[in-house]
Amino acid sequence: MKKLKKLKTKKTIITLLLLLIEVNFGFSQEKVCDCINELDNVSELIKNAKSYQTQIVKEHKETEFEDWKEIIKHEITNDSLNQAFCTGYLQKYISFIHDRHNEIYTIPSDISTFIPNYTKAIDTIKIKSDGISGIYFAGREKILLINDEKNTWYGVMVSSDSEKWKERKIRLKLNKLPNGKFELFEFYQNGLLYYQNNIEVKNSRIYSTFWNKENNYFFNKNHEKNFTYQSINPSFDYIGIKTLSRTTNLMKEAENFYNENLSNLNKENLIIDLRNNGGGATKQAEALLKYLKKNHSIKRIYVMINFKTGSSAELITLDLKKDNRTIIVGENSRGMLKYGYGNKAFSATTNCAKYKMILSTKIINKDFDKFEYTGIQPDYYLDNKSDWIQQIIKINNEKI
Repeated sequence: MKKLKKLKTKKTIITLLLLLIEVNFGFSQEKVCDCINELDNVSELIKNAKSYQTQIVKEHKETEFEDWKEIIKHEITNDSLNQAFCTGYLQKYISFIHDRHNEIYTIPSDISTFIPNYTKAIDTIKIKSDGISGIYFAGREKILLINDEKNTWYGVMVSSDSEKWKERKIRLKLNKLPNGKFELFEFYQNGLLYYQNNIEVKNSRIYSTFWNKENNYFFNKNHEKNFTYQSINPSFDYIGIKTLSRTTNLMKEAENFYNENLSNLNKENLIIDLRNNGGGATKQAEALLKYLKKNHSIKRIYVMINFKTGSSAELITLDLKKDNRTIIVGENSRGMLKYGYGNKAFSATTNCAKYKMILSTKIINKDFDKFEYTGIQPDYYLDNKSDWIQQIIKINNEKI
């Protein structure tokens, strides 16, 4: 009896050990959250995007898209910092589809541990005079752009108004492409990583970002109010529109603003400032568009756009451009025109790392493909050396 009891006890212990091993093995399998696994997951989720159906399925590009995935997989494997830059690689992967409404992102809970430091020695005296390397500013933040390898630069933190961004933290990575342009992996101050392709570094600025060597921000506009009217001089009126969001309160605010100010637009020139306007709904600006069609006292309509002018604000820009009086000025807009979210976007999270994905569900206009990512090109590019309104007045004087 004692022997039988001991035998049963041993069997019970062995069974428990086997169960523990199975549980631990299963748990460890579930916790493999490397970037390659995330890429595999995203390659399935992206199929829910409207643009995947129109650009990949209908155009029979499944094989090309799969080949592109292998290229991204190779880049991830060869990047020692691939975990930090993972969402950037995933954004690069889905950018094969021309649809900027498709997004994937995460905001790290702890920047100090998630984002790596630049560990190599930095000799500021030997900074290359390549026209790219050097000190760049973005408001109260400063980075040193260092040529790490032949075609790769890292933006290393020098100072920041945020305690999270310590000295030597990597803020961005810049890769030179075969066509002479660049791709950019940039961490925003909140830790969100954003990928851009085919950008330029010129005139002491990384386009399309705030980073520039002169510490000037004439391209930027922080609208204090949602709607602004101003009489600039005897020849110019100004309207600033901060947002096109279609909330009940904003729609009412827009209605009141136009009722009070449209009758003031009686000068020869009108500036409509859409800088930093990320969009919303075109309906909010209908009163302005209708009024301008009837107002024949205005001879020229200048529409200001910048790299943060997106979505519905771009649609308003194109609507205004149908008027022969309209002149678009500034820099290329964001490039979010062809697709949209309709009544509701497709939302999901990746299985392991829980990256958030938002995908398009609607085609806005199939003819707008040429603007996607590239943005609307202005008739006159404005520089970052002086106030943009003053540059417009100068252009107007030269035209007359």
